[in-house]
Amino acid sequence: MKKTVILFIVFVFGLSLMAQVNTHKFDFKIGTGIGLMGSGDLTALCFENELNYKLNSYITTSVSVGIGRTPKDIYRHNDYLLGSLNLFISPFKNTRRNNFRIGGGYTLINETSVYDQHMYDHMLNGTFTEERYNSGLEYMTRIVSGFSMILENEYMISSRFLIGGKLFVTGGKSEGGVVSGGMIKLGILL
Repeated sequence: MKKTVILFIVFVFGLSLMAQVNTHKFDFKIGTGIGLMGSGDLTALCFENELNYKLNSYITTSVSVGIGRTPKDIYRHNDYLLGSLNLFISPFKNTRRNNFRIGGGYTLINETSVYDQHMYDHMLNGTFTEERYNSGLEYMTRIVSGFSMILENEYMISSRFLIGGKLFVTGGKSEGGVVSGGMIKLGILL
């Protein structure tokens, strides 16, 4: 009986020590927020999925896919699809309940603009006139590669779930290829 009690105490003590070590290297997050496209005149609804891998107590890598759409109307809107590879540094360690991190990385953005050519106004002899074209809807698609800069803070709300906020600037050097904004994210440790 005495050996069983001692063995049970050692077993429970060993489990409690292992439970204190955060062995989760991967986490998955989904997020939604508001972004500004181009020169800031187009407000977009943004959605993002992100998979993170902790390399050590200070450095994390991530792969993310995001989409966004300007909610104007069916005849005038901009959409984007982006993919990012990022590297994050957590100056206060990423093993704590609260994880503040700064990141950056490479991003590829596929942007599509749709507009109604019939509503094109132009200046003629000092007055605005409306010209009618027979082309209807016009589509412009371009791919922009660039870099992202990210500030993010996440908080563990339980042993497996987390919530966080993110501020980001993503895009390239060409005009209009920039998306900046903020998001609320929910995540789970895998």
